[in-house]
Formats: sequence, structure tokens, C-alpha cells
Amino acid sequence: MGKFKTNSSIKKFKKILIRTFVGLLIFLLLLAIALSLPFVQTSIAHYATERINKDFGTNIQIDKVGITIFGSVKLKGVIILDHHKDTLISADRLQTNLLSTLSGLSDTNLEFGTIRAEKLNFHMKTYKGEKTSNLDVFVKVFDNGKPGSGKFRLHSDNLYVSNGRFRLTNQNAVTARVLDLKKLSGHLEDFYIKGANVTADIQKLSLLDHRGLFVENLKAKFSYSKTNIILNGLELKTTESALTGNVKLTYTIADMKDFVNRVKFDFKVDRATISTNELNYFYNEFGKNQKFYLSTTLTGPLNNFILHDLKLLDAQDSEIVGSINFRHLFDKAGPGFYMNGNFDRITSNYSNLRGIMPRILGKSLPAVLEKFGRVDLVGHVTLTKKDIDTQLYVMSELGEAETNLSVKNYNTPAEALYTGTIDITDFNIGAISGVKTIGLATMHIDADGRGFTQQSLNTTVKASVTRFAFNGYNYKNIVVDGQFKWPYFKGKVNSNDPNLLMSFDGLVDMSKRVKNYDFHAQIDYADLAVLKLMKNDSISIFKGDFVFDATGTNINDMAGTLNISRLSYQNSRNSHYFEDFFVESKFDENRVRTITINSKDILEGSVTGIFDINELPKLAQNAAGSLYTNYSPYKVKKGQFLDFDFKIYNTIVGILLPDVVLGPDTRVRGKINADKGEFKFAFDSPKIDAFNNAFSNIEIDIDNKNPLYNTYVHMDSVRMKSYKVSDFSLINVTQNDTLYLRTEFNGGNKDTDSFKLNLFHTIDDKNNSVVGFKKSEINFKNYQWFINEQSDRNNKIVFNKKLTDFSIDKISMSHNDQAVELMGLIKGKDYKDLHLSFNDVDLNKVTPNIDSLSFGGRLNGEVSFKQNKNQFEPASALTIDSLRVNKFVLGDMNLNVEGDKTFKKFAVNSAIVRNGEETFYTAGSIDIVNKETVLSLDAAFANFDLGPLTIFLKSVFPEIRGKASGRAAIVGNAKDPEINGRLYIKGGGVKVGYLNTDYDFEQDATVDINQELILFRNIELTDTKYKTTGRLNGSVKHKLFKDWGLDLDITTDRILVLDTKDSDDAIYYGTAFIKGKAEITGPTTSLYISVEATSAAGTDIKIPINNAGTSSTAASYIHFLSPQEKLNKLNGVVSQTKMLKGLEMNFDLNITPDARIEVIIDKNTGHSLSSTGYGTMLLNINTLGKFNMWGDYQVVDGQYNFKYGGLFDKKFTVKKGGTIVWEGDPTRARLNLEAVYKTQANPAVLLENPAFSRNIPVEVGIVLTGNLTTPEPTFSINFPGASSVLKSDLDYRLSDQDTREIQALSLLSSGGFTSASANGAVYGSLFERASSLFNDLFTDGDSKFVVGLNYINATKNPYVETNSQVGVTVSSQINDRITINGQLGVPVGGVNESAIVGNAEVQVRINEENTFKFRMFNRENDINFLGEGIGYTQGVGLTYELDFDTFSELMAKIFKNGKKEEVKTNTTDIPDSEFSPEYIKFVESKNKKKAGGEEKPQEKIPETD
Repeated sequence: MGKFKTNSSIKKFKKILIRTFVGLLIFLLLLAIALSLPFVQTSIAHYATERINKDFGTNIQIDKVGITIFGSVKLKGVIILDHHKDTLISADRLQTNLLSTLSGLSDTNLEFGTIRAEKLNFHMKTYKGEKTSNLDVFVKVFDNGKPGSGKFRLHSDNLYVSNGRFRLTNQNAVTARVLDLKKLSGHLEDFYIKGANVTADIQKLSLLDHRGLFVENLKAKFSYSKTNIILNGLELKTTESALTGNVKLTYTIADMKDFVNRVKFDFKVDRATISTNELNYFYNEFGKNQKFYLSTTLTGPLNNFILHDLKLLDAQDSEIVGSINFRHLFDKAGPGFYMNGNFDRITSNYSNLRGIMPRILGKSLPAVLEKFGRVDLVGHVTLTKKDIDTQLYVMSELGEAETNLSVKNYNTPAEALYTGTIDITDFNIGAISGVKTIGLATMHIDADGRGFTQQSLNTTVKASVTRFAFNGYNYKNIVVDGQFKWPYFKGKVNSNDPNLLMSFDGLVDMSKRVKNYDFHAQIDYADLAVLKLMKNDSISIFKGDFVFDATGTNINDMAGTLNISRLSYQNSRNSHYFEDFFVESKFDENRVRTITINSKDILEGSVTGIFDINELPKLAQNAAGSLYTNYSPYKVKKGQFLDFDFKIYNTIVGILLPDVVLGPDTRVRGKINADKGEFKFAFDSPKIDAFNNAFSNIEIDIDNKNPLYNTYVHMDSVRMKSYKVSDFSLINVTQNDTLYLRTEFNGGNKDTDSFKLNLFHTIDDKNNSVVGFKKSEINFKNYQWFINEQSDRNNKIVFNKKLTDFSIDKISMSHNDQAVELMGLIKGKDYKDLHLSFNDVDLNKVTPNIDSLSFGGRLNGEVSFKQNKNQFEPASALTIDSLRVNKFVLGDMNLNVEGDKTFKKFAVNSAIVRNGEETFYTAGSIDIVNKETVLSLDAAFANFDLGPLTIFLKSVFPEIRGKASGRAAIVGNAKDPEINGRLYIKGGGVKVGYLNTDYDFEQDATVDINQELILFRNIELTDTKYKTTGRLNGSVKHKLFKDWGLDLDITTDRILVLDTKDSDDAIYYGTAFIKGKAEITGPTTSLYISVEATSAAGTDIKIPINNAGTSSTAASYIHFLSPQEKLNKLNGVVSQTKMLKGLEMNFDLNITPDARIEVIIDKNTGHSLSSTGYGTMLLNINTLGKFNMWGDYQVVDGQYNFKYGGLFDKKFTVKKGGTIVWEGDPTRARLNLEAVYKTQANPAVLLENPAFSRNIPVEVGIVLTGNLTTPEPTFSINFPGASSVLKSDLDYRLSDQDTREIQALSLLSSGGFTSASANGAVYGSLFERASSLFNDLFTDGDSKFVVGLNYINATKNPYVETNSQVGVTVSSQINDRITINGQLGVPVGGVNESAIVGNAEVQVRINEENTFKFRMFNRENDINFLGEGIGYTQGVGLTYELDFDTFSELMAKIFKNGKKEEVKTNTTDIPDSEFSPEYIKFVESKNKKKAGGEEKPQEKIPETD
């Protein structure tokens, strides 16, 4: 029961709860329905606005309100009027969430979530006469008066604006509209209005400025107050621009009245890309379509702002870095534009700079700045519309300049005032002035004056010119001090240039119609050649003093006197000193002018008449042309005539034309009367040398009115470089309207050629000119040729006066059956028909020998050319049978050329056939493109003989052989065609003349050719004598088979590079093999051979000093002066140096014992020094006789042969370790050698012991120092094999130097020690000479078994008497360790000649260092007593040698234990054991010399033509 009641209560509670909840829902639903009704919402809105308007005195209106139960509010037709009943804020629609409480509304603290506003219009306006804006007034009504708490609050988390507008207007300002931003759309976060302050975080905002700029997006933290506007983190993007930075505007209420002058900006631009198209919306002074990339900080009002740390770059890489103050940019009146800039760098050019700068400034830039090109500028500039002050350093493409200049009224050139200094460095003034002959200048200028125009110029200039380039020369040290006031200059110019020492002082007045010249110019020294005012001579020194006093308007009416004194001139041939003279121009009462020159060195005479100097060339041409009946004269002024008579001196001709020499008594005279057509001219000279041509006894006489003849020319001879003419005469006469001309002369170096030419000129009945040949004879190379041999009426050319139509009537030149004929027709520019034919013409008879070239063969064929308007038919078909170049027969050649109708393309086909085989063939085309000849040919070779190349390279390669096969393409411009081809050479080879070596190429050697090079690629060379080999690489250069040059290198392990014999003028000869590299470079007229190599086996070089006599034949490089050259030298005339061909060689060699070097001191006697060894040598040799040697050489094995007069023949063995040092002259080599002469002698004289009865071995040592040709010997005498007792006794007796030298000389001269009764010296020397000959028969340089004949002279003195001995010596080296030496002899001249005497020794080297040796010997006793036979001693022993300087060093070497250290060495290093300790010193010396040698450029041999 209880349980049931409980359940019933619960059910009732549930019903009550559900009903209550349903009721609440119904209430809320009814409330929502009520609130959603428009009239209810509008009523609520009206109630709210009326309450606010009533409480605060505002005027806020809302048309409609939509409110949801969730707090969403939608307002339509919202408008807030300011205190002047004008719109402050309006919006078509606002949507937000009302977050504030009703009490908050009453407290004017509005909190909104998100506000979305459509067509939001905010007009912030300051009315006329008021100090605060309408927004300030509106906000103020909500203020409760408490400091810092303004009562009005409006906050929105997010504000979205669509199609809005913001205006800022100040009716108190000059321009009322400050801002008018339309089409405002964007998103603002944390929008907050607190009293008069407004802040917002603008996330995105687009707008259209009233000036036309559309901002695609603006992002910043915005803040507005009564004193500033701030945009931090500004990011701005427009259609063409972008900017990031921070902006702050600082102002007061009063400042807003003058916004551009008083509102201060602090605008930091971190990075910006600015388009001038958009910049012009605000300041329309920039060019179009340009972009700037910049960063800067702008401070100050817009009409006086500073750009701090400006860094501006445009798309053309123009750059401006610095700080700039701009003023008055926005003023419509006032002082105008002002700029004050401190520039760290400005980099730009004229056009870019004008685009960067405002137009008002860019237009002020002078156009001449465009010539400066790219400019870098540093410094300070103050610029206004009229004035400019500069302190600048400028670096441009024209040069460098530094200015400190102030210019007033620069915009009015005629009124400009300027003062200051200008320093320019290497500045191209010529580029600015447009004068090509002016170049770079360096100068300091002080200027003070006015006017930039010719008429207004009035300035004082002081200039110091450090450098001024004119006509290719740099003038230095010029000072100008004067006043320029158009039209005169008065002042001084002084030049202290080393090549122009001159001064100018005077006046040039151009102010009047008749100009006045009164100045004095003194030239103390002027090198016209260096100044490049004289180009025809290498030396041109001019000096003189000039005083000019004249008046006149131009050169034709100039009257006055030029006095010239102290005039001198020097050229490469002579020095000329002129007597003082004058040039005078004067007029008589009839205005007849007389110009007189009274120089005894230049011209002497006068010219009188009425003439225009500018028309003199035309008068002369008309006078000469009057000889021809069809000449059309130039039009000249009427009434002109002149008579002239001058004596011409060679001095002036030699100056003007250094290559022309005029003989004495040369005279020219004549008269010209233009109106009467009268011309007389006479010229006489005994001799003229011009450009390597000599004319003798020249006589020219012209008289166009003479009935007998009009022109007569005679010359005794004409000598040209390649041809000689003698007895030349020419005469012409006019008869019956026909001008006949005949000339005769002989030709050839031997006057074997003769020419007799007859021509005529007449006018036919059609008024055409006719020029033709009558029968004429030419005898050339002893062959008689005729022109018009049949004397027919052909052989003439008929042409009209306009020179447009020509008819050629078969002009023929014939010799026997050989003939050359030319015929054809030319009519204007559109028709031509020409034919040139050859019939069996022998090339040898018509071609001169040029540069050792001669041609042979029979030429047949025809060359034709036809044109009919635009149709062309050129063709050529030529054959040359047995074409020959010098002695080389190439074969039969044919050449066929055929052109197309456009005359722009020619087909070429040519071949050479020899012995039935086509060795050469070419085919292709020749095109005419843009008036240039373009080749496109393909050439093929098959066993083509390379021998003709010897013609061009015989100075280096006297023999070139081989057969070439391959192809080549020839394309490009005919002046410089491209040639690419490859040839394969069979049986190829060359002989090198100077080295006397001959090399074969490997079979099928590959050679590449192009337009300038013949390329050799790794071709194996084999010398034909010893079959050594090497590899050839490099090229042979040429310019169209002229100007040949070589660039070859050879690498080898062993190849022959020299194989020459002795001759009278040989400075070295022998056989040389190398391992290394050799290079041959330079033109063939001056080759340079460089060798870096190591000597190889077989090398045997001999260097004859020839100090005993000289060759009777003068060397080819010695030139003996002719009598004329001696006379010229005495007169101070500098003759041109004869240039010699030559060959320069530079050998850098590492010498090894494989090479033997022999210096022949006297080749007549055989006096020489021969050795092998180690060393380095640098040899510099040429064919002009130069032979220099540098290097250090250490002897391993050597022999000094002293031979004199055929009687003495002493052989010294040079000890190992001696050195020879060359320092240039090979004959002055420094010696440090020790040589040993071995003999046998009886020392009884020294011992004063008659019991000593036999000869013992004696060594005479000579230490040779000093130079090679005059050594300084120091003697020593040693006794090898003698007992220690005997040796000690002998050493004591020879301790005195004088005694030692006397005994040494005695041993050398007589073979024994000196004694008062000694004899047989001569016989001993004779026998040693015979022994030398015998030894040469059985010995060669490489033999290990040596047999020699030995003779020991008898000794007869008070103490002992011994017999002479004849014996045989044997020396054999079994291997590197075992050596056997022996001697077997028989006494001669004594009682018993049957005894046999002899010594023998066997030596075995036990260790590698050669310090531990085993010896076994048999030798004669030192002392043999009278009555006893010859005694012998035998022995076996071991010897051990140690080198030491101190006793401690000896102990260390004896008791030192440990293994021998192995030292790794370069395989190319020379073993240390082969050198003495001094090696270190001379290796250092060598390195120094090499280093020094690299710094000095190689001396080249002069070239000849």
C-alpha cells in the first residue's frame, strides 16, 4: 500500500514539472514571437535611441531592428548625425551580437561580438572656425568629466566592412579634403573606440583613394588620437606596388589646417616596391611604367621631408644611397623646388636618372650627361630651379671628376654665373665634345665667369693639365692662364710636356669683320712623331720661333707677315737647320695677290695672281684636263689666273715625305689662266728617290697651246724594287682632232725588256671617244709580244662622254701562236658582254719571278661575262697543261666556273691530274652576299705532292716530302675563309737545315688544316740516321700562304736534335740526343727553339773557342759600311739598321754522364778539355753569333789535353768532383778542377842518393782555377805506390812551393826531375805524342779495355843512371767492382835490353760506398843497388777509408751501430755520392740564376723582310 502511494506522488510531481516546463516554453515562444515582430523590434530600437538621444543630446536614428532570442541584432538604415546635422556615421545594414547588458547600454559601454557593416559611411569633419572634429564632439557628450575614463565605449571583436567609405575633411585647411577612401572592404579585429581614441587590428582592407589609387590589401595595427595616427606593422599592396613598414603622423588640431606643411610624418619603409604610375597619383612628376625598390625613413611634413638612409634601386640597376631633403614639392607658388642631398652612392645613367627623378628635376639635367654612360656619384648636391652647388666625386664611363662648383641661373645659359674648381682624371673629353681626335684628360681647372653660350662667354680660366690626349698622344704639364671673352682670347699657354716644350703669348681677336692676329709662339722642342702629328717617320723633332702679324677675314684676303726663326727639324735620316725666313702675302691696287717665300731650305719663289686658294685643286685639274678633247671642266669663279715659279729644296720634301729624296736644282714653274684655258707647266729634277724607286733626270714639259706637242716626259731611268726601266720617253701631240701618244722604254734588271707603245685618242662621227692601240711591241723575258700585231682597225675602245657605254674591239696581245684577246660591249648598267680568251699562253713567258717563285705551264681557255638587266651569265673554262711551281711539276689543271643568272652564285669545279691520277679536286660554289664574296668549296687530295711547301719554308725546312690524301672544306668570307680538313701523309718527312737532322713521319700521319693552321697531332718522328723517335704536336701558321710561323713541340725519350760538322764559323757542333721536350715557335724569319730536356746516350758536343786563330771569312752577320754610309755617318745621318734573319735557341738541359762535352781551346793543335758529368746548363744561342751559357757542371770523368806546337802532348786526368761554372760567355767559364798527369821518373836527383836506380810512378797534380782560357794552376806532386819512408822523404824535399813548381814543370816538359845535365826532354815529349796516336787506335770513348803504348825516359845524373823503357799499358774494368791495371816494359838504350820489367794490380771494391777495398799487386822495388837486377815486391791487403773532420766524428763513425737508414729519393735525382759538399752551394746558385732568368724576357733575333 505504502509503495503504491509513493508511486502515485511521483507521477503527480512529474505531471506538474512537465506542465511547468511546457508553460515556460510557451511563454518563451510567445516572447520570441513578440520580439520577432518588426513593429515590436522597431519600437524597442526607437525606445533605445530616444533614451540615448535624450540622455546625451545625440541624434541617432535606426529605421529597422531585427533581434533574435540568441542575441543577434540586425540594424537597417542606421545614421548618426553630427552637431551640424550632417552625417557622421551611416550604414545601410549592421549585424552584430549584443554582448553588453542593458545597464551597459545605459552607461554607453557597448560590447559587440562581430559587427558586419554594409555601406558604412564615416565622415570625420572639422567645420570652418572649429578646432575639433565632429567625432570629437560626438564622443565628448558621453564623457562623464572624469580624467582618463571617457564614458563612451564601443568594442567589437570583429568588424567586417563591405563597400564602405571614410572621409577626413578639414574646412580650415588650404585643401579641405584630406582623405576620401571609397570602396572600403575588409576585416578589423579588436575594433575599439574609447572616447576620441580609435584602435583596431586591421587584418584585411581594400580601398580606393580619391586620387585614383586602389589598395588591394592593407594590414596594420591602427591607432588614432587627437595628436597622432599610427599604423604599425603596415603591409600595403596595390596593383603595381607593395610596402611594409611603420607609419606615424604627429599633429595638433591647428596643424590639420595646413596638412602638407605642418603634419609631421615618421614613416619607416622596411621594404617597398613602388610603381611610378601609382606614385603619380600623389605627385605627378615621375615617368611612366617604372618601378623602384627602396627602403628608407621619411620624417617631416610633406613639403619639407627628409629621406634618411635611402636605398633605392630600379629595374635597370640604377641605385641611390644617401639622405635627401626635399622642399616645396606641393607648393603651387613660392620659391619652388629644393633638394639638398648627401649621397653615399648614386649609380645610374642619364635616361634612368631622369626617370627616377621628378620631372622638374630630370628636365634640368643637361643632355650632355647622356654621353657619360653609367655614372657612380658620391658627395653633396644642393639644387633649385635656378642654382646648383656641388661637392661631388663622379666616376663614369668617360672618366672620373671631382667638383666644387657653384652655378647661379644655370637654367639660363646666357646669364649663368659660375665659380669653383673642377678636377678630372682620365676623363674622355672627346666623347663630350664630339671630336674624335681628343681623348682622355686629367686636369685641374679654376673658373670664374659667366655665360655658357658663345656670345655670352666671359670667363677667366686657370688650368693645370696633367694629361690631355690628342691625336693618340698624351700631353702633360700644360698650364693655361687667360681670359676667354668671345670673340677673342688673350693670355698665355705654356707646355712643359717632354715632347712639346712651347709657349704662346698674344691675342686672337675675332670681334670685327677683319680679324686681327698678333701673337708670338715659341716652340723649343716638339717631337712630331711621338705626338703622332707626323706618321711617315719614326723621328720628327721640330723647333722654331713664330711671330704672326696679319689681318683679314679669311685665308683668301689675309695680308701680313709670318716671320719664322731658329727653325730646325730632325727626322730619322738627317737633322735640318733652316735659315730665318718669312712668308709674306700682299695685294696691289688691283687686288692682285703675291705670296712670297724666301726660304733657302724649303721653297724659294713666288706665286702671283687672282685666285681662290680653295679652288686651286680644281684649277689644276682643269688645266691638266685641257689636254683631252672630251674633258668636262669643273665650274670655277671667273677671272682667276696665276703665275708661279719655285725652286724646291729637298729639305722640305724629306720632312713631308721621308721616303722621297729630291735632287738639287729641282724647279717647277708655269702659268694657269682659267678664262683663256691656257696651261703651261715645266718640271725639271736631276734625281728623285721615292719609296724605294729611283728616277733620274726627269723632265716634264706641258703646253696645251703648243702646235708641235702638248706633253713631253723624259727620264733616264726608273729603278723599282722588282723591275727597272731605262730611257723612258713619252710624247703626245694633237693632229686633226686626234691625240697621238707614243712611249718607249727598256725594262728588266739587265735592260733586256723593251716597250714601244703607240696609242691614239679621237672623237668619232657619233661624238664618242675612241682610244686605241696602234701596233705596239713588248719584249718581255726575251720574248717578243705584240699589241695589234696586224695593225688592223680593231684594238680600240669606243665610249661616250658620259662614260656609260663602252665597245671593246678585240684588243689582242700575241706571241707566235700564243695570244690573249679581250673584246666585248658595255651599255649602261644593265647590259654587258665581255670575253677574255687565252690561246696556248706559256705562263713562264708572261709571269714575273716573284719572291723566288716562278710558274710554268700552258694556259688555254676563256673567261666570259654577260648581263641583260637582271640576267647574268658569267663563265670560265681554263686549263693549264703541266702546271709548274719552281721545279715542282703539279700536273694538268683545269678550272671551270659558271655563274647563275643573278650573278650572286658561281659553281666552281677544278682538278689537277698528274700521270693519269687525279691528285687534287675541288667543287662547290662562290656566293655574293651583301657585296661580300662567300665561299662554299669542298677540296679532295689524293697522293698530292707536298714538295712545293719547301718554297715557303725552305729557310727552316730545306726539304719537305710526302704525299697527302684527304678532304677539306673551305667556307665563309673570301677575305678570311674558314678551312677545315684532314690529310693523311704517306712517306712524309722534313729536314731541319740548321740542325742538319732529317726526320720521317709515321705512315698515314694525320694532319688537320684550317684557315690559318696546319695542325700536327701526336705524330711519331723517326730520325733517318740513328732511328731515334719522338712525338710531334703543334701547328704551322700562315696567312693565305704568307707570313709563315711555327708553333711545334716534340716530346721524346731519346731523339737526335743535332748532327753537325765542324766549320769555320761553327760556334758549336757535334751530335746531341735528348730526353724531354723541345718547342719551335715564332715566324720563320725569326724562329725560337726552346728545349727542356736531359742529355741522352750518344751526345757528344764540341765547343770550339778558336782563340788560336780566326776565320778568314767574315761572318754573315757582319756588315761593312759603304762609302755612302760612311759619309752619312759623318754628316749625322742615321741610316736604317739592316734587319737580319735568324734562329734563337734556348736550351735548359740536365746533363748526365751520358753526354760528353768537349771545349776545344785550340782546334789547330787539339788543345781541349773533355769530360762527362752531372750538371744543369742554360744555353742561349742564335745564328748571329750569340752563344751564352749559364749553369753548374760537376765532372765525373774528364781529360785535359795539353797540346802545343805538335811537340807537347800531355794528358791530364781530371779528378771526379771538379766543377765548371758558366755565367754567360762560354770562354769565361770559372774552373775549380784538379787534374792529374801520370808519369814515371827517377827521384834520385831529389833524394841525392845514387843507389836509387829505377823510375817510380809520379802524379803531377794541377788545381785549375780562374777562367777556362786563362786558368790559374797550382801544382802538387804525389808518389802513388811509394813506401811511406820514401814518400815522406820526397814530400819533405818538395815542401817548398818554388821547388815543387820547378819540378812539376820539369816533369811536364821532360818527363823527369830537373838536373843540370838532364837531356832527352824533347825525345820524351815526341814519344808521348806518338803514344797518344797509338792509344787512339786501340781506344774508344766507351771501351772498358784500354791498351796504351808507354815510354819512360832514361835518367842520367850524378847520382843515378837508368835506362829508358818502352812498354805497353793495359787497363780493364771487368765490372763495376773489379779493375785490373798493368804495365809491361823492356829497357832500351842500355847494356841489357832483354830484361822484362812490369807492374800489375788487381783491385776489388767490397762495399757499395767504395770505401772498403781488396788489393793484390806486383811492382818494382823503389831502390835497386848497383850490380843487382830489378827487384820486385808482391803484396795483398785490405784498405778502409773514412772521411772525417774531427776526432770525435771519426769515433762516431767507427763505433756507430744500427741499421742503415733507407732514404727514398726521386728516381730523377743525381746520387749524392757523385757530388762534393759544394754541390749545395752551386745548386742554390743555379736556382737563383733560373729564377733570375725567368724574370728577364728572352732576347729575340731581329727579323727581316
